[in-house]
Amino acid sequence: MIRRLLGNLPEKLLALLAAGLVWYQLQASEPIAERTLTRPLQVLGVQQGQSVSGLPQTVELRLRGPARLIEGNNLSTVNAYIDLSGVGEGAFVRNVQVGLPAGVRLVAVEPGRVEGRLEAVVSQRLAVEIHSPGRWVRFEPTYVQAIGPRGLVNQAVKAVGVDMGGDQVRLFPVDATGEPLESLALNPGQARVIQRETIQAQKTVPLVLAEPPASLRVLEARIPGSVTLVGPVAALEGVTQVRASPEWRTGSYTSPLQLQLPEGVRVTAPVQGNFRVAAK
Repeated sequence: MIRRLLGNLPEKLLALLAAGLVWYQLQASEPIAERTLTRPLQVLGVQQGQSVSGLPQTVELRLRGPARLIEGNNLSTVNAYIDLSGVGEGAFVRNVQVGLPAGVRLVAVEPGRVEGRLEAVVSQRLAVEIHSPGRWVRFEPTYVQAIGPRGLVNQAVKAVGVDMGGDQVRLFPVDATGEPLESLALNPGQARVIQRETIQAQKTVPLVLAEPPASLRVLEARIPGSVTLVGPVAALEGVTQVRASPEWRTGSYTSPLQLQLPEGVRVTAPVQGNFRVAAK
C-alpha cells in the first residue's frame, strides 16, 4: 500500500503545483485600486464627567486593495479612532488607529498622530450682566452656572446679554477680555427681564475689599477693580469708592459681594470675587 501511495506522489505534486499557479494567476490578474476616505475621529475610553478638546473632527485615509473591495459601499465599516482608556487629566498624544476589512491595506492616514487635552467637566457660578443702553434693568436670575471643561470654566468671569426689549435675554459666557467662550454651556441660558427704568445718572468708581474677620487670613482675593453705579445725581456725587464684603470662610471659593451703597443707588450688574482664605 505504501508503495502504491509513493508511486502516485509525482502526479499529486504536479496537480498541487498546477492549482497554485492558477490561484496566483487569478490573484495577479485582479486589478488593484486606491481610494481616499474622510472619516470622523472617534474617541474611545472617555469616562462620564470628562471632556476632550483640541482634536481634529475628521482624518483622511488612503487605502489600497483589490478593486472589488475598494469600490462601491464595501468600505462602510472603515473607522478611525483613538483610545484614551487609563489616560489621566491633562495633555495627551495618541496615534490614530484604523479599523479595516480583510484584504484592504492602509497606505496613509493624515493626521497620523493627534494631540489633545482631557479634562474634568466642572461647573462654576457666574454673575449675570445685561446691557441696556439708557436704562436700568432688573432681571432674574442674577447668577447662572457655567458648565464645561475645567480649563475653559476657569477662564469665564461673567455671563452677559443685551436687552433687545423682550421678556427673555440670551446669555453668553465671556472671559476677562470680553471674548465669548462658545464651548461653555450656561444653566439657565437666558435671563427674564422683570423691570426697566430710565437711568437718571451713572458713575464708575473703584471697588475696595472690606477687611476680613480677625480669625481669618486672606491668601488670595480677586475682585473687579471698579463697579458702575446708577441712581440720582445728588446721591452719586459723594460716592468716590464702594466697599465690598464677601461671605468670609476658609477654603477656595467664589462669592457674591455685598456692596455698601447710598440710598437709591444700584449697581448695573451683581459682582463677585474669587477667594482663598485660611484660618490664622
